[in-house]
Amino acid sequence: MASQEKKKFGNVMIIGLGMIGGSFAKALKERGLATLYAVDRRDGELSLGVSTGVIDHPAELSAEFVSKMDVIVLATPVRAMESVLTDLKPFLSDQTLVTDVGSTKGSVVEAVRRVFGYVPTNFIPGHPIAGAEKSGVLASNSQLFEKHMAIVTPLADSSPVLLDRLHRLWRAVGADVVSMDVNHHDHVLASSSHLPHLLAYTLVDALANGERSQDIFKFAAGGFRDFTRIASSDPVMWRDVFLANKDATLATLDHFTDRLADMRTAIELGDGASMFGVFTRAKSARDHFLRLLEQRTIGSTKEVRPVSVSVLPASAIKGEVSLLGDKSLSHKAITIAALSEGVSEIKNIDLTGDVRITMQAFRDMGVVIEEASVDHLRVHGVGIRGLKAPIAPINVHQSRESLYLLLPVLAGQSFPVSVVAEGKLLNQSMADLFSLVRQMGGRVVSEMADCLPVNLLPGTPLDVSVNLKAGSERLRMSAFLATLYSPAEGSVTTLSKELSHCEVLLRHFGVTIQDDSEGFKVSPASLVGADITLSGDEYELTWWVLLSSLLPGSDLTIENAGLDSVSFALLTFLNSIGADVSLPQQGRSGLFDGRVQASFAELQSFHLLPEQSYRFREQLPLLCVAAAYAKGESVIQGIGSLPYYHEDRVLAFIDALEHMKIACVYENGDLRIKGGLPQGGELDCAGDDKLALAMLALGARSQSITKVNDCQKLLEEFNELESVSVQLGFHCSVTQ
Repeated sequence: MASQEKKKFGNVMIIGLGMIGGSFAKALKERGLATLYAVDRRDGELSLGVSTGVIDHPAELSAEFVSKMDVIVLATPVRAMESVLTDLKPFLSDQTLVTDVGSTKGSVVEAVRRVFGYVPTNFIPGHPIAGAEKSGVLASNSQLFEKHMAIVTPLADSSPVLLDRLHRLWRAVGADVVSMDVNHHDHVLASSSHLPHLLAYTLVDALANGERSQDIFKFAAGGFRDFTRIASSDPVMWRDVFLANKDATLATLDHFTDRLADMRTAIELGDGASMFGVFTRAKSARDHFLRLLEQRTIGSTKEVRPVSVSVLPASAIKGEVSLLGDKSLSHKAITIAALSEGVSEIKNIDLTGDVRITMQAFRDMGVVIEEASVDHLRVHGVGIRGLKAPIAPINVHQSRESLYLLLPVLAGQSFPVSVVAEGKLLNQSMADLFSLVRQMGGRVVSEMADCLPVNLLPGTPLDVSVNLKAGSERLRMSAFLATLYSPAEGSVTTLSKELSHCEVLLRHFGVTIQDDSEGFKVSPASLVGADITLSGDEYELTWWVLLSSLLPGSDLTIENAGLDSVSFALLTFLNSIGADVSLPQQGRSGLFDGRVQASFAELQSFHLLPEQSYRFREQLPLLCVAAAYAKGESVIQGIGSLPYYHEDRVLAFIDALEHMKIACVYENGDLRIKGGLPQGGELDCAGDDKLALAMLALGARSQSITKVNDCQKLLEEFNELESVSVQLGFHCSVTQ
C-alpha cells in the first residue's frame, strides 16, 4: 500500500473516462499519488478502467462520492459540462478543487456562471496540451503529459491554495505548467489547435467528395498522411469545440483566409518572390516550434567533442588559391543587402558557422534569401524599415558579430523585439552597443544592466552622432548602421581616419559617406540592391603569407585579396623586416584589391612602437610568430595599454612561446622575443581561433610535431583549413 505521502492528492474523481481523463487517472495511479474514482455514462468504460488498472473505483455523482473528493476533474465534452456541473452542485464542498481539461475555456466559465450564478473560487479551469487520435479508456497512456504543457487559466478570485494544488497536480504527472488568461487561451488555441483540425477535416472532406477522389487517396503519400492525421480525431468532440469557441475560431479563420487569398494571387501572377517569402518565414516559424519542442522533450544539452589540429614541420606552401569570402564581410553583406531595396547577388560568401545566425534572423523578419549555390546568395531586400516583427525573440546564440549588426537595425524598426543569446554573450556588459541604441532614440530594457537578454522598444528617432572612443571594427559598423536611421545627416567620429570595409560596403550599396575633418558624415538615403563578390579573410591571408615567408621553398599566390589600410600596412611592415610579399595597387574603392604573392625569406628582428602595436592589435600573435623566427631580438611595446582581450591573447601566446622554448621576456607592458627554433609540443588555444592559427604557424618549422587543442572554433571560422592546406602542401591534420 502506498504511503500517505505518496497519496498526497487524496481522492481524485475523473468525470468522463476517455483518453484524456483515463490518461490523467492512470498517471496519478501509477505514481501512487491519489485514490482514483471515475464517473462515466458508459458502464463498460468504468469496468474496463477498473480491470486495466486505470482507476480504483467506479463512482456516481451523489453525496456519497462527491462529498469526500479532494479533486474533481471534468473530462467530458465541453458542451456536456453544464449538465455535469448541475448534477455536482448540490454535493460540492468549497474545499474541493474542481478543474477541467477542455480545449476551450470561455465557454466552460460561462457554463459555470449559468449553473452557480458566479464562478466559485474552487473552480479553476485547465487544459493539457496533449492528446492523440485514439479515444476511450483503452487508449489511456500514463506518460501522455510528460514534457507537454498544461495551461491553467485562473480567474481573479480563484483560491490561491487550490491554484497551487492544481499546479502541483499537473507537475506531478510530468507536465510543464503555465498560467494564461481565459480569453487569451481561447484565441491562442484557436490558432494553434482548432484551426489545424478544421483545415484537416475540410481538406479530407473536399477531396473525398471530388471527381478524382479515388486516385487522390490512391496516390497520396506521406505529406498528405501527416497533414491530415488529426482528421482522425473524435468528430463529436471537435464539433463541440468549434461551437464553444466560435468567435476566436472565426477571427483566426478570417486571418488565414486573407493570407490564403494573398497566396492565390501570388500563384496567379507568378510572383515567386512573394511565395518564397511566405515559405521561408513559415519554415523559420516551424523550425522555431521544433526547437522549443526539442527543448521540452530532450533538453538543450549538446555534447561538444574536443578538436585538435596538429602540424608537421618543414612543409612548403606552393600554388595559387582564392580564399572563401571573409566571414565578417559575409555578415555585413547580408545585413546591408537585406536593408536595401531590390535584389542583391552576393558571391564568394562564407555561409558557415555563425553567418547563418545573421541570415536566419533576417529570414525570421521577412527577408527572402535564396541560396543560389554554396557560396552565392540572392537577397530580396525590404528597405531599412521594411522588416517584419518576428514571431519569437531573435537569438544571436554566441555570435557577437550578429549581435552588433542586428541591434542597431532592430532599434530602427517600428516594432518591439526581444534579443536573446547563449553562453559567453550572457551577463557580459554591452554598454557601448546599448548606448548606441539609446542615441538612436530606442528604449533598452534588460533585467541586468546593459546585459543580454534585452527588449528593444521603438521610440522617436533621433539624429545620430557617434563618437567612437575605441577601435572596434564591430562597433564601427554598428555606428554606421545606426546613422542610416538618423532623420537628418548622421556622423561617425573615429579614432582613425583609415578606410575600412564598413564604409566601402555601404558605399557599394548606394550610401553617401563623406570624409569629415574628424570622421565621416552619412546622408540619409535608401540603400539600393547591388551585386558584389567578397574578398578573402584578411587574417587568414596574412597567416598564409607569414607561413610562406617562414617555410623554405614556398611560393604562394592569393587571388582575391581585398586589403584595408591596416592589413596593407601590416604586409608592408613584413616587407620592411625582410619578407618577400608582392602587394596589389589601391583600387577605386580605396581598398587594395587583387593578387598577393609571397615567397620564403629570412626575417629580421624589429621594434614595434606602442602606436604600431595598437594599429596591428588584431594581428599581434602573428607578429609574435615572425619575431620567434627572426634573426636577433624583437621588441613589441605597448601591450599593456591594449584593450584587455587583445592583451590577454598576447599573454596567452607568451605562454606558448615559453612552452616551445623560445626565449621571451614580458615587463611593464613590453615584450622582448629572441628569435630561434621552436621545439614543438602540445598547446591549448582556449577556443580562440586567431590564437590557434598563430600557434599552428609557430609550429610550422619547429623541431617536432606541434599539436594545438580546443580548435573547434577555428574549424568553424576557417572551415577551408584542411582543404586549402592540402591544396597548398601545408601538412596539418584534424583529430577529435
